Amino acid sequence: MKKLTVLFLMFSFVFLLCVSKTNAQEKTDVEKWLENFKLSAGVDVYYAWDTDREKSLRQFTSISPFRDEFRLNIAQVSVNYNSEAVRGVFTLQYGDIPKVNWFTASPSIQEANIGFKLYKDLWLDAGYFITHIGFETFPRNNYFSSFTLQSYYEPFYQSGIKLSYDFIKKFTASLYLLNGYNVIEDNNKNKSAGLQLVYAPDDIFKFTYNNIIGNEQPNTLPGKTRILNNFIVGFTGPCGKMEALLGLDFDYQEKSKLSDSSAGAYTYGAMLSMKYKISPKFSAQLRGEFFQDLDGVYSGVLANNIGMKGNGITVGCEFNPVEQGYVRLEARYLSLDKNLNIFYDGSNTRTEVIFSTGFSY
Repeated sequence: MKKLTVLFLMFSFVFLLCVSKTNAQEKTDVEKWLENFKLSAGVDVYYAWDTDREKSLRQFTSISPFRDEFRLNIAQVSVNYNSEAVRGVFTLQYGDIPKVNWFTASPSIQEANIGFKLYKDLWLDAGYFITHIGFETFPRNNYFSSFTLQSYYEPFYQSGIKLSYDFIKKFTASLYLLNGYNVIEDNNKNKSAGLQLVYAPDDIFKFTYNNIIGNEQPNTLPGKTRILNNFIVGFTGPCGKMEALLGLDFDYQEKSKLSDSSAGAYTYGAMLSMKYKISPKFSAQLRGEFFQDLDGVYSGVLANNIGMKGNGITVGCEFNPVEQGYVRLEARYLSLDKNLNIFYDGSNTRTEVIFSTGFSY
């Protein structure tokens, strides 16, 4: 992180030195060039508590991951560049989210990619990306400051190339060639492929289909083809007071069934999340979730020779003192299969409460 900061400061110094030596007309050109850049930043702070008292690092959490402490979820700074033919983004991050989720040599880099327009609305982008899979990302973009089990097992980031095309204003398609599932550096000699289709017929509904397919086993293990299918339906009420997200996952991995290693294993997930604006600055949220991975494709074997199976319900409220700021309080009840007594004191249920606040610009 220190090396990246030093390089950033050196680049800024050299750039300002060059600008200072240009004449008035050149400064005008530079100003036009600088208009293509956008600087943004954000921070999220949280306090999380749950009944699983033996764990300081909370189980099955990708955000707000530490128990009974005031912590920094994430602090990030992004530089975006957008012109007629070139675009790119570079984001630095720090906090618990990259600490817990970014299993790479450079966890301080959230995104780093560049894209070129090949023809009309056809773009080619390459580098590090936030994953195209899923409906829950960073706290500032979510209704809640906790993840569903479904989101917890979905990939968070990816590395590769993306070819995207806007067929019409309402329909966009993207093809991906990636190092793998939730990896930056490749874990085997195979690549994974992905697809994203987005259709927004009006201002009320938005339909998204994502997938990723490939062999995700390390080189030391026999290959197994895995495909994850992710469906998302977004809804925004005509008056803007009501928002909802429906997310469905259907996954398959060959030769992975615990009871028969020659048979394929299936994983299922579903989530419905709703947000209602009671007033311009105050809203209430509700979320229900279900996830089943009994053969442990993603979760591994947790207890009694089975993988994850659970459901939960989350309620919360949010106050927005300013447009880009929020203060949240939420409570979640998580219930696992009766054979998964893996929480404190042999329980298969957990109650959790999260307070969080954040701001971005």
